[in-house]
Amino acid sequence: MTEFDVMPGNKAVAYGVKLSRVEVVPIYPITPQTTIVEYIGEFIANGELEAEYIQAEGEHSAMGMAIGASLAGARAFTASSSQGVAYMHECIAQAPGYRTPIVMAVANRTLGWYWALGPDYSDIMPELNLGWIVLMAESNQECLDTVIQLYRVAEDPRVLLPAMMSLDGFYLSYSYEKVLIPDQEVVDEFLPPYVAKYPVDPTISDKWPAPGLPPALHTTYRRLFEEVLGDAKRVIKEVDEEFREIFGRGYGGLLEEYKCEGAEAVLVTMGSMTTAARRAVDRLRREGKRIGLVKLRALRPFPKEEFRRIAEEVNVIGVVDRMVLHGTGGGGVFADLKSALYSLEERPKLLNFVAGMGGDDISVEDFMAMGRKVHRVLETGRVEREVEFVEHPLPPSRGPVPMEKMPIYPSSGGCAGCGASIALRNILDVLGLNTVVINPPSCATVNYSAQVSVPWVLANYAAGPAYETGVFRAYRIKGKTGRIAVIGFSGDGGTVDIGLQALSGAAERGESMIWICYDNEAYMNTGVQRSGSTPLFSRTTSTPVGKLWRGKGQRRKNMVLIMAAHRIPYIATASIAYLPDLRRKVKRAAEITAAGRGLAYIHIQQPCPTGWYFPVDKTVEVARLAVETGAWPLLEIEEGRLRINFKPRKLKPIGEYLRLQGRFRHLTEEEIAEIQRVVEEDWRSWLELEKMGKLPWY
Repeated sequence: MTEFDVMPGNKAVAYGVKLSRVEVVPIYPITPQTTIVEYIGEFIANGELEAEYIQAEGEHSAMGMAIGASLAGARAFTASSSQGVAYMHECIAQAPGYRTPIVMAVANRTLGWYWALGPDYSDIMPELNLGWIVLMAESNQECLDTVIQLYRVAEDPRVLLPAMMSLDGFYLSYSYEKVLIPDQEVVDEFLPPYVAKYPVDPTISDKWPAPGLPPALHTTYRRLFEEVLGDAKRVIKEVDEEFREIFGRGYGGLLEEYKCEGAEAVLVTMGSMTTAARRAVDRLRREGKRIGLVKLRALRPFPKEEFRRIAEEVNVIGVVDRMVLHGTGGGGVFADLKSALYSLEERPKLLNFVAGMGGDDISVEDFMAMGRKVHRVLETGRVEREVEFVEHPLPPSRGPVPMEKMPIYPSSGGCAGCGASIALRNILDVLGLNTVVINPPSCATVNYSAQVSVPWVLANYAAGPAYETGVFRAYRIKGKTGRIAVIGFSGDGGTVDIGLQALSGAAERGESMIWICYDNEAYMNTGVQRSGSTPLFSRTTSTPVGKLWRGKGQRRKNMVLIMAAHRIPYIATASIAYLPDLRRKVKRAAEITAAGRGLAYIHIQQPCPTGWYFPVDKTVEVARLAVETGAWPLLEIEEGRLRINFKPRKLKPIGEYLRLQGRFRHLTEEEIAEIQRVVEEDWRSWLELEKMGKLPWY
């Protein structure tokens, strides 16, 4: 029996994945996509979905994992948005060539442009011409249904192409609507298990993709791809119609017409904006305007034939775009539609409205105004402005309040009890005004970048140390090294996971700059997902505690020894509970880098009340217990000589530290004992390394 629930669009996507019985799910968090994979993780943790759940170190790897899984014959899914989609672009381009029927959900969000969080389609725009099927969803119900449909389409032998489903970030991803949940048995009948014809599996097949095809064949293959995408149009329409017959819901296949009977003009929309456009068309019809609406569902393959048929019936088409092809003066769908209609002997007049960029709301009143302009062209026969940007100007700013110059000002945008504020204030107090901060996306980006007076550069997530290297090399060639402190200030995700490659490169090259990791032991900025620095058994939103899972199943990376393997001159751990020690280490790092001796690395533990679930007045107490129990040893390595800075006669029991934190509330006595064993084992290892005098590989 079909059930229903009220849920956000991201959960509807996750239900579509669950009902499709997906087998491999590589994940990496980014707003506003993240909760899709969190819901999937909960399904797996509780035994509701049997699937491999892979915690990737970045989006590039997540897509690579999905391709590998699909090549091996598994049904694969991943999700991303914005900068994450851009980072996986190289692998996205490879997926169609391997004919891998992956489904990816993209919770749309502006790409670049000062890292805006609002949705537009600039993130999927670069991916439209790589051979993927790309469908847009208007509602949460359509999100769930489209995931199921896309697996059926993508896995069809006539298609075998990856497919992307776009849902507007925030407008759908986090907004709640009533959603009907189909019966699993009915979905199983509609969508049978995926059986790859030629999997990369030598026990099944001896036919699989091979590299090294001669360039002369590429033109032929590109032509064949166009034929496959032509077949995909038919399959999309067939699948949507069959879905309608079985489940009672359909979405028009490639596009959906609304009140186009007798219309002499139409608006073209896509995604969640369509709902407001429907209401506007209803009102315009009551005003006597002969206007209809076309909801574009398939950006790729583009429904050229369907639009040509519509063009024969109307005299004016107004396209509402949420993406701009910069340098052309107009939007992406507008350009596609002009191209599709160009060869017609008689063409309707076209207008383009670029609206909703960066997540700006497009209201019913906006659509009313657009509709009236379209109808005016119908009445006059003249297009006065082919492209119009629909904008809502912000009120004028009062400007900054003049204050005494200092590296970081009072106040904070952080959560109550945030330890990053303590760390950052002390770091900048030591380094002074001649400091440049390079910051990959993190809590600090949102919470503290507006509180500093020193230059603060927001870097791409995987490239923070590369940005910092560029700044340092520019200062070096201009003779300013030693006069300006260049620091990277990053969370654990941007250091131990997605940023590790660039950090390793900077360390190996001997860049004389400081990298500081403030480690809150999870991806707190995107909602408490597991990172490579998350401790054993810790509950996070991507390592939930359920019937089958007990939190994170792996120990954290040992970043001190990873960085020591690079033989850099200075490495230190620090704690916000021991500020004199922290300040001394920052000063020493600055001295070493100013002397041109190479990279200095400082790793600061930063307890997070929000993600660790302890009272906001306990931040320093939790940090101190981490040191006193041995969970966070204070140490430094200079030119290979390791020294432990805090060495109690006896470590406190680890339970005193764990029991203050809700992320460990689920632990049994046996699990606490296992963590105690691990901590004591690590502590003995540090003591042995200290006795060596100098690490042997330096």
